[in-house]
Amino acid sequence: MDYLEVVLLVCLATQPDVCEERYIPVENSGTLAACMWQSQPYIAEWSAAHPKYTIKKWHCGFPQNRQAPI
Repeated sequence: MDYLEVVLLVCLATQPDVCEERYIPVENSGTLAACMWQSQPYIAEWSAAHPKYTIKKWHCGFPQNRQAPI
């Protein structure tokens, strides 16, 4: 089974300039566009479980295409 991942850019709610990437693996449903649609419940679950963070942006990607942080 192939997997995609949701890449979240999250920042501390108390320090909005302190940010990092977090990754949520999701089942590959065919396209990145489908991942964007189907990953919303996973993002909501992650957000509820991590109240100290604010999600600034997110996208879907392939784990093998991860880039090193700048």
